[in-house]
This record gives sequence, structure tokens and C-alpha cells, in this order.
Amino acid sequence: MVSPADGARMRVNGALLPQYHGQPVVLMGMVDKIDQSGMMITVRASDGQPIQVKLQEPLKENVEGLIECHGIGQSKQVLCETYVTFPSREASDFDMDSYDQAIKLIHSVSPNPWKSD
Repeated sequence: MVSPADGARMRVNGALLPQYHGQPVVLMGMVDKIDQSGMMITVRASDGQPIQVKLQEPLKENVEGLIECHGIGQSKQVLCETYVTFPSREASDFDMDSYDQAIKLIHSVSPNPWKSD
């Protein structure tokens, strides 16, 4: 697997995720629910789409609110290698719509200077 130090990751929303199958991605969104096993989180991506995030090991902490998942894209899932959670104050101040517009803007540039091949 690719670790964060191994190279660039493309920021995606739910609609763009399938285009990055097998590639390193960053998905930001809000935690919707956690599987009973603690091995999967459903995240509402910046564009509102529900995305399954599969973890490598069960959660050992309470995860809620805003989360940034770093992993490998797998169609409508992310095989999560690491994640970052944000304090509730920062999460409530975060403008998800503006973030999603930035994601769309990044992907609208052709050729995309941020895309690693």
C-alpha cells in the first residue's frame, strides 16, 4: 500500500472517487455511521454522497463529525490507511460546500497539474 509519505494523493468527492480506483485519494466528509464491528465507517462526502470507508483495524476511539480519510479508492469505497478527525468546533465552522467547489475546480483544470500519473 501507499503511505502518505510515498507520494501525492488526489482529493476527491463521492462523484469523483470511482475515477481513482486503485489510486491514492483523500476523502473528506462527515461521519454518518459506524459499523458494529468498528471496521467500516459511512462518511457523507463533500458532495453529499455516502461513501464506505474500510479500516485496516477496528476503531479504538469514538469517531464523529468531520473526518479526512487517506487511502486507496475502490469504486464507492476508500480502503483507509489513515484518518484525521477534527474537534467539533472546527467541524461546525468548516464550509463543506466551498470545499466541494474547490474539489470540482481542481478537477476541472486540463491538464490537471495536481494529478499524479
